[in-house]
Amino acid sequence: MVADQTFSVKEDAANRTAVGTVQATDAEDEYLTFSITSGNTGNAFAIAEGTGAITVAGTLDFETFPSYTLEVSVSDGKLSSNADITVNITDVEEGGKRVPEKDIELDVALGHEKLRGLWSDGMTMWVLDVDKIYAYKLADGTRDANKDIDFESGTHLDIWSDKTTMWVLELSNRKLFAYKLADRTRDAEKDISIPRVVENRQVLPPYSFWSDGTTIWILNLIINISEDKAIDGKIYAYTLADGTRDMEKDIETLLQPPAMKFPFSIYPGSIWSDGTTMWVLVLDDDKIYAYKLADGMRDAAREFPLDATTGNNKNPRSLWSDGTTMWVGDSGMYDEETKQFTKAPKIYAYSLPK
Repeated sequence: MVADQTFSVKEDAANRTAVGTVQATDAEDEYLTFSITSGNTGNAFAIAEGTGAITVAGTLDFETFPSYTLEVSVSDGKLSSNADITVNITDVEEGGKRVPEKDIELDVALGHEKLRGLWSDGMTMWVLDVDKIYAYKLADGTRDANKDIDFESGTHLDIWSDKTTMWVLELSNRKLFAYKLADRTRDAEKDISIPRVVENRQVLPPYSFWSDGTTIWILNLIINISEDKAIDGKIYAYTLADGTRDMEKDIETLLQPPAMKFPFSIYPGSIWSDGTTMWVLVLDDDKIYAYKLADGMRDAAREFPLDATTGNNKNPRSLWSDGTTMWVGDSGMYDEETKQFTKAPKIYAYSLPK
């Protein structure tokens, strides 16, 4: 009357999500009823008595129960038959969960020691250093030296590209220097200068930037000219094509003014967006904060902590994501006395909250 059957469902499926319908027959075509008699740990599933449709009824967790074997009884009122219905739970990457197999080990032996900004085209990961942008293959983390970009030493903090031009944020010049990605030569006509005064406020040096190809957002702290003290932190928006201000797209961040003349006790670190959410890394906090790009409001549900419990990712500096995985660059730990790294710079991978 009923045979063993197998279904599958994702571990993040909501209650009432359809899993599958148990198929059964009756020689006399009588009305059949269905029930789960065993195997339903935690009442994870429900079955419709009249149809045999199985739905999610509780919390599923692949790591705890990757599979359920439900004994289902089917009866026509006189006779009954049992079958094992297997429900396999499909693993879903949880937001903010470490994905160590996607980590990238940096080539410190060849001089890559000052990890700053990150950017990738989905195949190559470019990693900013003091006087060079090092290239790695995103798939396996191996070096791709033919795609390195050389430039003069300076206080370079971040990079971003539209896949044609690579912009490099230089702190002391308050400028985005442009390079052609194809041949890695300078493209000075596309350089963008960052103003020192915005809306009558003196803007402290920028730390990070990101663009959707039309608007460019620049993260920094600001001080009030008249009061000479920190009043807030902000992500300022500009038009990428000509560098003009786009105030309606500004984002107020979580950075609060410390009780001191200059706000160097709080360091903004890096920003990245998927076009909907803007993630903000703060250097002295083990967390990635999230804001809605449309209105600048906090989006706490998409925030996640960094893996700093064992000293990993304790010195985060930069962000980049492909929309599924978030890579967080870490500058490591350097011993000035021995002139050696006690923990090498590294890029840590996390699943991106959805």
